[in-house]
Amino acid sequence: MNLKPTNSASLRLRATILFASLLLSIVSPAKPKMDARSRCNVIVFITDDQGYGDLSTHGNPVLKTPHMDRLHSESVRFTDFHVAPMCSPTRGQLMTGVDAMRNGCTAVCQGRSMMRTDLPTMANFFADSGYATGHFGKWHLGDSYPHRPQDRGFQETIHHRAWGITSLADHWENHTDVYFDPILSHNGIDKKFSGYCTDIFFDESMKWISRQQAANKPFFLYLPTNTPHVPNICPAKFSAPYRGQHDGKPIPDTFYGMIANLDENLGKLEAFLKEKGLRENTIFIFLSDNGTQSGQAKEIFNAGMRDKKTSVFEGGHRVPCFVRWPAGNLRHDSDIGDLTQVQDLLPTLIDFCDLKTGEKSTNFDGTSLASLLTDDEAELGDRKLVIQYRASGAPWDPAVVLWDKWRLIGGDRLYHVAKDPGQENNVAPEHPEVVQAMSEHYDAWHAEAKPLFDKRRWITIGREAEPSSILYAQDWTGDYCDNRGGLTAATAKGYWNTIVDREGVYEMELRRWPKESEKTLVEGFGGPEDKSRSARPIAAANLQIAGGSYTLDAAPGSQEVTFRVKLPAGKTQLQTYFLDTEDRMLCSAIYVYLKRLDDDPRELTPATDRKPKGSAPAPVNPRKGKGANAGKSAAKVTLAADDLSISDFENETWADWTTTGTAFGSGPTSKRRVDIHSGKQLVDSFVIGGGDGATGKLTSPDFKIERDRINLMIGGGNHKGKTCVNLLIDGKPVFSATGSASKNPAGKKVMRWVSWDVSKHRGQTAQIQIVDEATSGWGHIVVDQIFLSNKPAKGAKP
Repeated sequence: MNLKPTNSASLRLRATILFASLLLSIVSPAKPKMDARSRCNVIVFITDDQGYGDLSTHGNPVLKTPHMDRLHSESVRFTDFHVAPMCSPTRGQLMTGVDAMRNGCTAVCQGRSMMRTDLPTMANFFADSGYATGHFGKWHLGDSYPHRPQDRGFQETIHHRAWGITSLADHWENHTDVYFDPILSHNGIDKKFSGYCTDIFFDESMKWISRQQAANKPFFLYLPTNTPHVPNICPAKFSAPYRGQHDGKPIPDTFYGMIANLDENLGKLEAFLKEKGLRENTIFIFLSDNGTQSGQAKEIFNAGMRDKKTSVFEGGHRVPCFVRWPAGNLRHDSDIGDLTQVQDLLPTLIDFCDLKTGEKSTNFDGTSLASLLTDDEAELGDRKLVIQYRASGAPWDPAVVLWDKWRLIGGDRLYHVAKDPGQENNVAPEHPEVVQAMSEHYDAWHAEAKPLFDKRRWITIGREAEPSSILYAQDWTGDYCDNRGGLTAATAKGYWNTIVDREGVYEMELRRWPKESEKTLVEGFGGPEDKSRSARPIAAANLQIAGGSYTLDAAPGSQEVTFRVKLPAGKTQLQTYFLDTEDRMLCSAIYVYLKRLDDDPRELTPATDRKPKGSAPAPVNPRKGKGANAGKSAAKVTLAADDLSISDFENETWADWTTTGTAFGSGPTSKRRVDIHSGKQLVDSFVIGGGDGATGKLTSPDFKIERDRINLMIGGGNHKGKTCVNLLIDGKPVFSATGSASKNPAGKKVMRWVSWDVSKHRGQTAQIQIVDEATSGWGHIVVDQIFLSNKPAKGAKP
């Protein structure tokens, strides 16, 4: 554990203080031990998806955050502070002080959103040091034992499950009146609360603080809100001031409204602390978990940085971090530009609060910032940091190395953010020695981290203290499945790594929908009359566990298929499948309700040779049209030797293409939510712009028409003239194409080839213009591989 200052001046200062303390202990009688009230309290307030530019104090020209601005002016500000580009990895690093790859929490689901249980959490350190520990808001680090907040050191917790209210694991009722009057988990028991979610978390936090003050207990409050994460919903009074445009760009009114509500609640909390006499001796830390989630907000103000949430460019992981402790004699109202990270906060708090470490692991990747916060001559020293997240763990997938102001992305793209804050110029060829040093650091780091990443996270079932439990799809190992899309599609498959705590008979209910929904296995999201592809023809279920395979038919109108199996104690994989009438796999059970039965006389489910017979065809949505393009995939095309590429969209930026509006951002996306594509990147204004609300145009530089045809791959909306690709000659469209507004049976957006006969325009100068001017359903455009050819692409439509 690195808890010591690294510069010699600070070491001399500590030595002087220690010597003086020894002299005082000789000549003075021992002071009585401080009572609990004199110990400092700690509040860690972390917002969800609020970027560095989403505060007025950082220069946002639209958003007003007066209370955050005041906190900024009263705090020490870390101006080069970094987190993971997505929520769970940041939260795991905050709780453990350990890099995501090493603590095991690298993604938001797929079995990768849970921390290693052998690592103590921030709450464990505080609880073991006599603090009351409370958690109010988001967790997103596991929803089954031993990964829940109440299992990881928090004595009091009120939270929603998974990534947010409306997530797959959250209570079914929360899907109806989103963010208002939610059902939340209170110490493991679902309970109805009244009001707007953010207001609830702040109000309950203040009630809890009052109880700790009355009990004379120092407290650690972890306040991670679920806003301003999607869905963008807030009381109307907060969004109303932000309706309209700024410099021709649409303002994300509800996103800004959620932040305005957060700011108001922060003001209430500050007034409460002052009234209770707690403000002076409370360490208050404010930060965000990743870059902004809003494409529109990014276009209005992103502090000059490139990209947003999920990106390893600066806009994805550089966030605000303010630290205030009036009684701690910090360097308040000053900026610290040293390279710092969220993993530094736990060792810092251990230093400041003199927390007991005992036998707990203190092999942190973070470094204490205590000396930086108190000594204006302190230096952190040279350090290289690595940010890597997502589920694969493969080298550079994705990752960035940080070294002073250098950023090495993917091992081959080097940027100096002091000289190039927008990360527009790759200077790797000019600085091979920097690339080599950072690459060698990454290689050594990855070689050490990967074996820890590979350790499985286990869910324990059948404990005496908790014989019943629920397994949720977002915690399985397998396909990505943590939201309404995965729930309604019902094609995902996965398994849970489980530890059977006690040998015995276990009853396992396999369900498509959560129990409280009272929905049958076969009905769609909208109910029995919903005949969309979310209605699945479930006829049977298969359970595989502890070396046995069990298959049962589903009773007509049933909500579940129930198995009773005797299990030995120990580790095992729990695999499930729902089957159609031909025993083909449709999906895995999205929810499994388990219960250990004591001396149950009912008959056990017999093992069987009846096993799944491959996968069933993916569902087709009958609400879609049956035209020539509906649900059909384009064919991949390899350019001929004499074809001329206009763009394959494989560059980091748009290069010479020009953009207007917010739909197209700064470059193509690597998120390919389509059936067929070319290369690793494409244009998708839904992904780049953050949803259907963004609008804009993307226009190519001039080119000469030197072949008889222009071929392009297109998908997305079919709003004529509003979601389209145009061929412009003399600034006027002479050809136009739209998407098909359809998905294939696997639920991916269909791309089709379009081929324009431009033979009569040969020799003329032209431009390609990609347009997204629609904001309703399918209000986006997807484009890839535009090229000149003498032949139409296979299957292309004129």
